[in-house]
Amino acid sequence: MDLKCSNCGKKIETLPINCGYSISYNEESDLWECYMENCGFISINEIICEDCCKKKNISS
Repeated sequence: MDLKCSNCGKKIETLPINCGYSISYNEESDLWECYMENCGFISINEIICEDCCKKKNISS
């Protein structure tokens, strides 16, 4: 799987364990999602790296 952060373009080597265990299909949005500790539920299509997730959480 070749994942890149949809925000900064950084290559994502591994998914956080929370995301890996919480992958689910959202029927309303028709997207696969996972839970990331600092971001909440995010779409796999729009996955962001931990650094961007932390920055997003700080600015919210």
